[in-house]
Amino acid sequence: MTAAWLLNTIGLFVTTIGGLLMFMVLYTLPPFPGEQSTEARKAYEKRRRLVVVGIGLLSLWLVMQCIAVIFL
Repeated sequence: MTAAWLLNTIGLFVTTIGGLLMFMVLYTLPPFPGEQSTEARKAYEKRRRLVVVGIGLLSLWLVMQCIAVIFL
């Protein structure tokens, strides 16, 4: 095991943890802050859902990479 491999593994692990933390923060946000029009509420919920899905997919990909690097 070389030092470069070890540093890359640690960097990937830290990035994965960061992605998972971002996902958890976005996932637990309240549905809508404050009172706005129905149109604004729908737009916010749609944007929030897309961001949660995007960060969730990124986190899943990083977890898969981290597992592959550690076990392969």
